[in-house]
Amino acid sequence: MTRWMIKSSLFASIAFGALVCVASAQDDKVSVDMVGVGSMSCAHWRSNEEHVLEGTVWIHGFWTGLNYVAAASGQTQPKIRVSSIVAEVEKTCARKTSQTLASAVWTTYLAAKR
Repeated sequence: MTRWMIKSSLFASIAFGALVCVASAQDDKVSVDMVGVGSMSCAHWRSNEEHVLEGTVWIHGFWTGLNYVAAASGQTQPKIRVSSIVAEVEKTCARKTSQTLASAVWTTYLAAKR
């Protein structure tokens, strides 16, 4: 096995493990050190224009990270237009405004994969 293959396999294993941790975090049984507005509630995200803009950037970055992990671990990525991502997260947030933005994005991401 080449060094590149070992590194790729190791990365995929770590990335998949991180994805599993994020999935488990939604159960509130696992603590994830979330960074940025993703750790705040949906209500906070929608509370003013500055937070909306910050959250929109965060959503796109987090979504990209989830796609990266999915690709690296051989999973499918959701087929959704980039222009629809934030609107779909907003719908998820509207159902439970107390959930974290990260949780809402994760829920939306999983729903988009179906």
